[in-house]
Amino acid sequence: MLQVSDHELIRLIGKGSAGEVWLARNVLGSYRAVKIVRASTFKHRRPFDREFNGIRQFEPVSRLHDGLVDILQVGLGGEGDYFYYVMELADDVRTGQLVDPHEYQPRTLAHDLTERERLPVAECIRLGAALASALGFLHGRGLIHRDIKPSNIIFVNGFPKLADIGLVTELYDKAYVGTDGFIPPQGPGTVQADIYSLGKVLYEISTGMDRLQYPALPADLGKSVEDQNLIQFNQIILKACRANPLRRFKSAEQLMAALLAFQFGVRKSRKLRAQERWFTIIGVIGALTAAGVFGGLLWRLFHLLKMGQ
Repeated sequence: MLQVSDHELIRLIGKGSAGEVWLARNVLGSYRAVKIVRASTFKHRRPFDREFNGIRQFEPVSRLHDGLVDILQVGLGGEGDYFYYVMELADDVRTGQLVDPHEYQPRTLAHDLTERERLPVAECIRLGAALASALGFLHGRGLIHRDIKPSNIIFVNGFPKLADIGLVTELYDKAYVGTDGFIPPQGPGTVQADIYSLGKVLYEISTGMDRLQYPALPADLGKSVEDQNLIQFNQIILKACRANPLRRFKSAEQLMAALLAFQFGVRKSRKLRAQERWFTIIGVIGALTAAGVFGGLLWRLFHLLKMGQ
């Protein structure tokens, strides 16, 4: 009988090759997600111990960045036959943090893709920048994720977080693990490998296509602003997913900076076009009015710069 200290296991909500995820309720009545990993799942003890060691290293780091799923408790069950870790619960796909335990379905990025097929470029930038920030923080602590994909990205209060951290380990671990299509040609285990995986996530959410179709773009792209933005945005994806790791972004922070720069560049180009139309209209009004408009535009520019920091 599975036992998790101070928690009632309600029902199974997810299952993978290395464990089960349960919806649980703690003694205060709060809902949590609990992952249980059994030693019997593995042919040898080493992968079980390696995953437990990864959780032990990730746990104190998890609560220090908003883009990482919070690990709230870790424990061993039986006589070391299984271990578990308690996590914050993902939003429900319909009701957010209002949880009906009988109807609950976790909101993941994979679910969003199923519902929406393809996300607007602006949303892809926001998601990508938030996840790149979390990834850079993880790398800065000497850890790598090794399994970044849409189903392993959850939303908590609407904010994206790297989750399913069973493969988190120290940099340069040589074990070949992960998910086909998100693993770079050189294999996992490095900062550049995680960047490649995040690049494939950006490819899927921006194009609506499977990562195995990379680098193809949707055949119906036209001349709309959104389609042209996607073509430009794809340059960031191509750099993140270069076959040669030396040609990828050197760090997750560099990828984040590229995403934010692209966001500001798109806003800037739109505003410049608007400004050109505006100055054509007001050209006959006079120098004072024009000066006032310029002052307003300059204030807006500083406001955008502050937002982009």
